Amino acid sequence: MALTREEIAARYGTALFDYAQDMNALEEVHADLQELRQAVSANPKILSVFSDPIFNSTEKKKSLSIIEEGFTKEVQTFLNLLLDYNHFLQLVDIIDCFNELYNDNKKIMVGTAVTAVELDDAQLKALGQSYAKKYDLTSVNLKNEVDKSIIGGVILKVGDCVIDGSVKNKLKKIRAQLISKN
Repeated sequence: MALTREEIAARYGTALFDYAQDMNALEEVHADLQELRQAVSANPKILSVFSDPIFNSTEKKKSLSIIEEGFTKEVQTFLNLLLDYNHFLQLVDIIDCFNELYNDNKKIMVGTAVTAVELDDAQLKALGQSYAKKYDLTSVNLKNEVDKSIIGGVILKVGDCVIDGSVKNKLKKIRAQLISKN
């Protein structure tokens, strides 16, 4: 029975995370994977080259050795494993799985701040630090979404938690109270 894309990502991402921990190279592997993910996002066709049956394994290994130059031994070994088992197309999903495990391990969360106006990096960072301190996290990395319909305030979505401090929500609560009193 063939594995799904998600199962492959979970198995390989977990294996790589455990391997990096065992080798005391978690930070270095994480840094290499972020660089690799950026490169693949900028040039997605790279992945299909390593999965294309037109190229023989010697050509693929030669090309991979050029790409993996400068990466840690652990990442090089892992990329060669993906090539050997023909799972290179799942590389981005595997990196995403690894990142989730890394973030959980380091108490780092990722979230979204929905605001009526765009926030600058300093404001996002301060908001993330405040949330991290309140919930005993190392850090919270926020991205900003602008939604003018919330009027003002902020809706913070981090993991499964949603904190709605928008003016729209406050007005809705006031309206509900007024209706319930009549």
